[in-house]
Amino acid sequence: MSSSRTTRLLEVEAAARPSARHREEGPRLMERCRKGGARWALATSCLIGLPLMAGCGSDPGESGAREPDDGGPRYALASRVEDSDFTNSTMFVWVVGDLSGGTVSLDEATELPGRGSIWGLPRTEVFYVVSSEELTVSKYSVAGGNPELLARLGLGAAGISFLLGERMVFDGPDRAFLFDLVSGQALELDLAAMEITRSIDVSDARIDSADTTFLGEPGFREHGGRLVAPLYGTSAAYDRVASESKVLFFDPTDGSIEVKGAPCGGLYYTVKAPSGDLHFASDPYVASIFMIDPERAPAPCMARMAAGQDELDTDVVALNDVTGGPTGGLIPGSDGVAYLRVLDTGIYSPSADATHLEAYSAPGWQTWRIALDDPGAAERLDRQPLAGGIKVFEVDEQAYENESTAGFGSTTLVRTTGDGAPARALTMPGATWGVLRVR
Repeated sequence: MSSSRTTRLLEVEAAARPSARHREEGPRLMERCRKGGARWALATSCLIGLPLMAGCGSDPGESGAREPDDGGPRYALASRVEDSDFTNSTMFVWVVGDLSGGTVSLDEATELPGRGSIWGLPRTEVFYVVSSEELTVSKYSVAGGNPELLARLGLGAAGISFLLGERMVFDGPDRAFLFDLVSGQALELDLAAMEITRSIDVSDARIDSADTTFLGEPGFREHGGRLVAPLYGTSAAYDRVASESKVLFFDPTDGSIEVKGAPCGGLYYTVKAPSGDLHFASDPYVASIFMIDPERAPAPCMARMAAGQDELDTDVVALNDVTGGPTGGLIPGSDGVAYLRVLDTGIYSPSADATHLEAYSAPGWQTWRIALDDPGAAERLDRQPLAGGIKVFEVDEQAYENESTAGFGSTTLVRTTGDGAPARALTMPGATWGVLRVR
């Protein structure tokens, strides 16, 4: 990964993100977002974990040639392709029959309008694009092989003027919830009628000491009959991380929420162990800031919520102590194993004037394997170093992470579960930002 280009992208995205005092200035911020692009590194989620993809004006359905439909599995893949200075990006969607290998090209893709995120309930032959540029939810069918626009729902009337780090949760094919922490609400959606049926107040999920609060990666996980996701916050400039984290519990059957505190800050990634325990860990972005200035971020940590419990253990794992270096991320593996990113200071050692963005984007992060029930036994893998940004995709009970080239010219999915993992899978142009089984 190119450090200078990635740093440029992070700076551009930081300029486009809203602080608490900007939440009432949606139109102006939207214009800044259109001009500024999006920030891959952090949701590294609209990566924190980050804003998604942007369209460039072609009509829905415009695409290259497709192979004849064989009636087999189909997957929708979304990618964001950046221009040379990351000031503009274009969203492309592919419909493919196999994720295990090979390469797709832009000639085979459909270009869709609007910067946003892609969501869907598996095997329903539809997907949804939430556009932060147009403030819409668009429903697309893939029954004919190519994405076809079916309906579009506007969000402005619901009090949404800026989208950042949104998440969708599905409760069947016709009911979903759109979480937007900027406006502090979850919108219940009737997907058959493409209507908003109600707004649920989730403002308690926001972290008071932060300008912006993010839902964790890869989103909600089932735990004890409810859905659970971590929350962490940053300053408006994304150069500080709040010392506090929270955990959001959501019951889609009645729309009820509950928010609880966490024993350490910066929690972003979640993995579910075979035992049913949930494990939460810090972002490599947190580790980068903590390395440069420990006063600006909490020490990287991992916390457990045991099966059958709805509180996090008070004892946490100090990740830097386990690996001996700046550590973050938590990528699902098989049989109670997960993967971490650890910055190799022999590859990248910060200078006196180094920034956290430089450290985060440096291609010096090694992959480590950690046993969730024995964190002290973590070990480094023999794998090419990567940048710190992580995006996790879970499809067909398998997990994949991103492995991008310099400047995000292309991305290879890497399967991290199952036989032979980690194993390289499908390669596509740009930065992968969504993988969904649609049939």
